[in-house]
Amino acid sequence: MSPDGSTSRPPALSELRFLFQPVQPLGGGGAWAEALVRWYLPDGTVRGPLDVLPHWLAPSNVASFTRYTLDQAASALAGAPTSQVSVNLSPAQVMLPDTMRVLNDLVPAVRGRLRIEITEQRLRDRRPIAASLPSLRSRCAAIMLDDVTPDDLPSWTDLETLFGSGLDGVKIDRSVTWQLFDTDTAARELAREFVMSARRRFDIVVAEGVEDPSICHALADLGVTHVQGFGVGRPRRALDGTTLDRRVGFHAPAPPPAPAPVDAQTPDPVEGNACDGA
Repeated sequence: MSPDGSTSRPPALSELRFLFQPVQPLGGGGAWAEALVRWYLPDGTVRGPLDVLPHWLAPSNVASFTRYTLDQAASALAGAPTSQVSVNLSPAQVMLPDTMRVLNDLVPAVRGRLRIEITEQRLRDRRPIAASLPSLRSRCAAIMLDDVTPDDLPSWTDLETLFGSGLDGVKIDRSVTWQLFDTDTAARELAREFVMSARRRFDIVVAEGVEDPSICHALADLGVTHVQGFGVGRPRRALDGTTLDRRVGFHAPAPPPAPAPVDAQTPDPVEGNACDGA
């Protein structure tokens, strides 16, 4: 260990573990967990992806790390038959021949519960993987773009032209989630329009970086379908597909009231609503 606390050697695969952070649905829809890599050093120190990925995504190591990532996700899914897991793959990982081979070798019951989050989604990175997307989509449960911001997407039309209908959803970067509640009106409205535009195009829109569950109702009203963050579910070692945060699950936007019949008498107001809970 160097004086500044950094580690002078790269992590070994045997020292890597995945934690699972819940992605919680707002109202309807299913939950899943994102696999997050951690480096467990012999002295008990735990380090995050910034200390792992530069080494293991290098060209000489990326194939081994990709196999390890998919194998670990498959193992976790095999032991939790009601759960779903998402893993992060860069465009370079998606295009590896080994990636398709590993996915092909997974039993359908596991492959059908594995989601892929494509990282590094700037336009220049998406073009090489567009042709691979249909084949990838046929081998997993869903494909999403990770950490999306307005700067990553010159236009939604560009995205749809490249990927067609092969994308199931997007994960909104935490910076955009926080901007939704910015005190600056212009910044707030820009973020709101971006999120609502995403929802018009995708069935799944995940807001990342949610630290306060009380904002879930407002997020649902904007069209966000799922939330992720320390405020609604911390990473955990065990994969558990049955535990949902009760503070989150009842925050679906209320449907508009049905018009009353012309001759009907106005009823007394009902106390409480679907977003109140214990």
